[in-house]
Amino acid sequence: MSYLNMAIIQVASPSASSDPGEKKRENLERMMWHIDQVCFINPTIDLIAFPELYLSGVEPIKWRKMAEPIPNGPIVQKLIEKAKQINKWLVPGSFFELGEDEKVYNTMILISPQGEIVLKYRMVFIPYPLEPSSPGNEFPVFEIPHIGKIGFLICADGHYPESARNLALKGAEVIIKPTLQGEWIGGLRNHTPVAITRAIENQCFVVSINQPSPVGMGNSVAIDPEGRIIEELGIAESFTFVHLNLEEVRRVRENGSCGMFGFLKMLKEFKEEGCNVDECYRNGIENADVYKNLSFPHAKTPDQITRYKGPKELKTSSH
Repeated sequence: MSYLNMAIIQVASPSASSDPGEKKRENLERMMWHIDQVCFINPTIDLIAFPELYLSGVEPIKWRKMAEPIPNGPIVQKLIEKAKQINKWLVPGSFFELGEDEKVYNTMILISPQGEIVLKYRMVFIPYPLEPSSPGNEFPVFEIPHIGKIGFLICADGHYPESARNLALKGAEVIIKPTLQGEWIGGLRNHTPVAITRAIENQCFVVSINQPSPVGMGNSVAIDPEGRIIEELGIAESFTFVHLNLEEVRRVRENGSCGMFGFLKMLKEFKEEGCNVDECYRNGIENADVYKNLSFPHAKTPDQITRYKGPKELKTSSH
């Protein structure tokens, strides 16, 4: 049997400093306090995870100044030392990374108990025009020894079935998704059903860690491979522990959800029987009929937003 004992830390960035460096330092100091607290309360945990942009905070103007390189940034180095000190796997939410190409990415990392960055994921599906960062281009997974395969998503990534399916087909058994989703983005009718859907269709655990109200909406949630909620927090700052039995993923993928619906196995078999299960991708997503009457590009900044004027007035795509 293999288990992942995980601490879910639902907290908001505490610093109100206008100085980017000071803001990150104050947020980091509070993160360290939370880490020490959960380790003291439950020393058996394997992995500690935080919400999206906890270290950076909601910073729509100075977001580029908040970015730092990985692994040589000063905050990242302190996180590496902390993981070694507590001898735990650490997911410090996501934060702004300054890439080698001078672009800024919304990035999350997995730090091992030995202080190695073993997994780095750059958010692919950026929620323009809310966020100005650049998209990543891959969906990596990492196998934690004696536990199982982990994959990452960040916030809006969860609204695209392709993101989680890429991870599942690479063997991910747990998808960890830091998020910063407010009540105004559909509330519970959006946040929780999306996590449940990604878990059911990929037959894996999905853990979504949100910032609390009023910045986020809280309701951090852990879903099992058959879509059941195994833990859910409220709207306030809080934390909890989830004990994930990864043999459940292997059982469900082998025997099927509810003991009969082998979604992933059947997908492979239908494909092998000649069913065009991937028809929507074979000619390229960009060539799909749905795009023929949509105008492009999508607004990247608020000043580019236009109101819908009806299909006759839309400029058709050049794809």
